[in-house]
Amino acid sequence: MHEDKFNIIEGKEMTLEALGYEIEEITGMAVRDFEGDASRFVSKKPNADQEFETFNVRYDFKESNDFVDVVFTTQQKEELEDYDFDEEEVKVQLITYKRMDAPLENESEKVEE
Repeated sequence: MHEDKFNIIEGKEMTLEALGYEIEEITGMAVRDFEGDASRFVSKKPNADQEFETFNVRYDFKESNDFVDVVFTTQQKEELEDYDFDEEEVKVQLITYKRMDAPLENESEKVEE
């Protein structure tokens, strides 16, 4: 849906707040929380010696149930508490728009209740 415009910011470094504003600009919808809801990918296989950590952040919209899911990386730290996503820039790896709201009048006759 917005993949062409998302490609422009993938690979760039920015704060999560700045990323939220970029998503708002691209989608034309108001983001509910500009810091998003970040969570950590725990798996380190196949390379346990990597110098970065991978995280996921979700940006919800105020007027829709749709959301944007972002995978980003940042320099690896000793403890989870050492990460400061309010101030530090992260590297955007992948942005995905998740459509949850079906368009009006787009019901399928093949669906049985």
